[in-house]
Amino acid sequence: VALTRQYLQQQLLWADYDAAPEFSDVVELDLASVVPCVAGPKRPHDLVPLKEMKKDWEACMSSPQGFKGFGVPDEKQGSSA
Repeated sequence: VALTRQYLQQQLLWADYDAAPEFSDVVELDLASVVPCVAGPKRPHDLVPLKEMKKDWEACMSSPQGFKGFGVPDEKQGSSA
């Protein structure tokens, strides 16, 4: 345990929860500018704003099969399995 504590302290990973935290920067965030989005685990950087999700999904359904495309013909898009 002592060796683990020494290692963590040397790597600046040890936390002393009794001491008050010291912050080097203050980040301000305007919550009015936050937009809810949907993104998948495979490509989280390809997020889609929630208000545009329906339009994006419909575009993906009829796009050629591949990245963001399912290649489903328009006449079959309303059917269910």
